[in-house]
Amino acid sequence: MKTDDIQKQKSEWKRKGWSIPEIRGRKQEWFETVKGLVQLLGHNPVSDLSFTPVLDSIVPLYPWRSYVPFLKGTGLVCNHSGVLELSETGLNFLRSPSKRELANLLHDKYRLVGEFLGSLSQFPKTIEEIDKEICREYCLNWNNLSNTRRRMDWLEVLGLIESVGNRKWGVTEEGTAALNEWILISPTVLESKSDDSEEADLIAPPPDEISELLLKLRNDPSLHNKRNTYNIWVPSPDRIENLRKILQFAYERVSRSELFDFVEHEFNLRTSSVESMLPFLRADGLLEEVGKNIYTATTAAKAWCDSGNDLDFIRILHAHKRYVGEMISDASQDIVRNDIYSKAKQYGINVEKARWIMGFLLEAGLLEETQYLHVKATVLGKRFVSELPLMAVPAEKGPSRNESAGSINADPKAVPPSPQAESIFERMKAAARDPGAEGKNPGAAFEEAIAKVFHLLGFDAKRIGGAGNTDIVVRWKDLEGKIQTSIVDAKSKSTGTVTHSDVSDVAIETHKEKNDAEFVAIVGPGFGGDTLKNHAWKKGFALITDSELIDIAKDAQALGLSLCETAMLFNVPNGLAQLRELITTRKREREIVSLVVSTFIQEQNAMESLSARDLYFLLRKTDLSPSLDELIHAFTLLSKEEIGVLSPIKKASAEENTTYAIREGKHCVNRLRSLADAIEKGLDGMTDSPSLS
Repeated sequence: MKTDDIQKQKSEWKRKGWSIPEIRGRKQEWFETVKGLVQLLGHNPVSDLSFTPVLDSIVPLYPWRSYVPFLKGTGLVCNHSGVLELSETGLNFLRSPSKRELANLLHDKYRLVGEFLGSLSQFPKTIEEIDKEICREYCLNWNNLSNTRRRMDWLEVLGLIESVGNRKWGVTEEGTAALNEWILISPTVLESKSDDSEEADLIAPPPDEISELLLKLRNDPSLHNKRNTYNIWVPSPDRIENLRKILQFAYERVSRSELFDFVEHEFNLRTSSVESMLPFLRADGLLEEVGKNIYTATTAAKAWCDSGNDLDFIRILHAHKRYVGEMISDASQDIVRNDIYSKAKQYGINVEKARWIMGFLLEAGLLEETQYLHVKATVLGKRFVSELPLMAVPAEKGPSRNESAGSINADPKAVPPSPQAESIFERMKAAARDPGAEGKNPGAAFEEAIAKVFHLLGFDAKRIGGAGNTDIVVRWKDLEGKIQTSIVDAKSKSTGTVTHSDVSDVAIETHKEKNDAEFVAIVGPGFGGDTLKNHAWKKGFALITDSELIDIAKDAQALGLSLCETAMLFNVPNGLAQLRELITTRKREREIVSLVVSTFIQEQNAMESLSARDLYFLLRKTDLSPSLDELIHAFTLLSKEEIGVLSPIKKASAEENTTYAIREGKHCVNRLRSLADAIEKGLDGMTDSPSLS
């Protein structure tokens, strides 16, 4: 491929957005809906977006406001002085309203529309197959099929693909004709090396509305002190994408009730959850109130929705909230999460808020997880932060009065591993960096220790070893009772680093087929180079360090993770990240339970009984700062009959307003401990992993 071709494709990739806005209504009517709306606007521009258009044979229809994000995203309409009218692109479409023309617009505006079509041109595939292929080829970490389904649905609606049976899809003649005209972005282009100047050029400059926010911050450093430290909450997963959907809905004026109804139904949330999100949206410059209970996305937020660039969201966030760009700067070298959390406190950001900021930066590709509980700025992150005005590190303050209440810097109190488990962990650590450990054949001691760690976790784990087969076979039952199998390739390296040349694709694929395995894991002391990591991602090989496996084993025991939950570590590309998030969430749940109980003891004499909402106001300024939903969950758990620490006193129609009193806690603890002892005694005879028969 010629250099100018590479540059052209990179420029195209940079220009396009990720998220195709939703168009409400039945899929079969999408094209006719767009065509009809464009024709209506061709006759009469619209000034009242709460008005519902009328189209023949299409029911139900929704207010104009619901259609604006899609129409603007494809460039069909523009807004002049509060009046919605056709753009030049819209006028062209009005003259020739064909499915192919709309397909051209979608391909021109959004990433991976034509690329999905190109993949299907090779041979028919199911949605799951093409999702897996695209995620592997373009190194994506999509958590579900929604992005793939949206693109496949549009390709079907516009006549570019068709069902060929067995849930598979193939390209139509019209799809082939489109491919002959479209420029597709090759995944190799995104992997190609660039010099520093080229890398900087790949970062699209911010729109004027966002550039102005950063310019003010750069020209007046005193404004850094006004950057807020407010709580953050957005629906998971894909939080940046979900936030964009909310702001696209509020692109034009919307009432509070309309906005709440949309968010509640779109993400299946309680009203209380949406209420806790609203202050964040306003404080961080994403939403503004333009009349009594009337809201709209800010000009900066609209610019982000138009650009579709996640970096523009991070720029807005940095302009309004402390320790965003500064976090990237602090992670210029590999750093553990707890050290990041300590640095965040200097800026007035507690652990939970720092976790949210970190999550956004990981989603935007500005940070990466180099190993368990470690993060580091990516090349993109380093270039990006060099363009941001950063806040000087504030002078250290003494601990706040709430510092002891709700800190999750330390791991929750847990039963320490048994001496036997600690011995296995130490043995594995030593053998990971000493192929000839214990005087055995190269790698044998490491393989044996890995098998024993998986055995401790509850898996059926057997060391195979020897020529012509894998090192370890791990089996477990999934939630449906189906046996799942993973092979494990152990790599003991005296250098402490496994490289691409140490991994044989042919051997691994042979061992995988021989053992009828679904998953592959490579365990070693460390993994070096992007080549190996990208290759493993594409091949579906999980890379797990010995330290990661040990930490997971300890956390799984301390938190009572199920085998299916622990088995997430085998999923590629984001299984390890999901497992880490689950572990962090479970630790936080424990901290919140502890905080709820201790607060009850402190406050009950004065208040007799407390509700989740009472505690929300009492604890919102602590380091832990639990959300209302988290407190409701803790109350529900503690009031279960088998636990019984809390007793309901006065029930209310809204769950968060039901009040509770605390019982004699020691009695509940002793009862639970007695039950746990009885179960453990019954399990004492089980020396092997649970039977898979």
